[in-house]
Amino acid sequence: MSVYPPLEPAALVPRRSRQFPFGSDGLTLTHLGRGAVWLALKALGLGAGSRLAMPAYHCGSEVEAARLAGVEVLFYRVLPTLRVDEDDLQRVAKETDATYLISYYGFPMPPLPPGTRVIEDAAHALFSYDGGGAIGSRGDAAIFCPRKSLGVPDGGAVLVRNGRIEAAGRPPWKRMARSVASQGMGWAAQSRAGVLRAPATKVFSKVSKAEQAVEKGTLTETVIGEWNLEVADLEIAASKCSRVTEWAVHGADGEKIREHRRRNYQVLLDALPEVCLDRFRSLPDGVAPLYFPVRVPERDRTIAELQKRGVRSIEIWPVPHPMLDRTRFAELDPLRHQMLALPVHQGLTPWHMEQVAHAAREAITAAHR
Repeated sequence: MSVYPPLEPAALVPRRSRQFPFGSDGLTLTHLGRGAVWLALKALGLGAGSRLAMPAYHCGSEVEAARLAGVEVLFYRVLPTLRVDEDDLQRVAKETDATYLISYYGFPMPPLPPGTRVIEDAAHALFSYDGGGAIGSRGDAAIFCPRKSLGVPDGGAVLVRNGRIEAAGRPPWKRMARSVASQGMGWAAQSRAGVLRAPATKVFSKVSKAEQAVEKGTLTETVIGEWNLEVADLEIAASKCSRVTEWAVHGADGEKIREHRRRNYQVLLDALPEVCLDRFRSLPDGVAPLYFPVRVPERDRTIAELQKRGVRSIEIWPVPHPMLDRTRFAELDPLRHQMLALPVHQGLTPWHMEQVAHAAREAITAAHR
């Protein structure tokens, strides 16, 4: 059972979604999420000579896009509780041309700083709402990542308010063929039918770089963001998404996805409240959580123990971008060494969630022995 969902066959039923953001004017689908960030920077005219406020707690790929665009990045503080230091955000925002906000795990962002253009990173927050408004609907531009939330073979998205920016080209077909095959195996691997699950799981263990890395103890090196990219890499990431993704995103039922994710999240919250940060121990109305965040001292051992029990978890942003002064923001290092994600996606039934909860309790106990 993976953190990210397999593509649901129902998503391929032809229909035209009017759900935010897919029914919005100004939306462009891209091959990868970092490509969406690249296009957002271009759409807002942020390049050499521009300054951008970004959070100290981040994936790293969004910072790499800013670096390659020639933007000077000023980081604002994020507390160990994963709440933004709003005073520091306001201070840094006043010194920059635009501000970059991130929704962590699909939960609400801080209020938009006044007097600055804003890019909302809703890569974790597809179909999430905050006080009645969709996350990603308030800023001058917004970033989404359908690949994480819908199980499509690729896909980022950028929404530009009062404008639009086009993607060009298509991703290499060989890359997409591998991704589509992986999605098929993911669907089979979480089947309750052993005749499907056992062989699919075996194939995954042989071809998945992440699973092999868990066994070798090199997961961090395998999954961290890619630094030192070239502009050409970002241009590929900013190309059009595959036709499968282009078709499937409009078949997604956002309300159903949000309902199922909230139900699954609550199962793990009831079973594992002690390993969840305080901020995420309740679900605000409208939130569609991407996954269940867990903080444990023995993170790497816990991930390995989970994998033995059929649950694929991932590290949550274990290494910041090299542009960040880690000494200045040292309070975040413990989080980077201890946070992992458990699956709550819409492809998992109550039966699956019982297995995840049981496996997580056993894995956490075994990792602490």
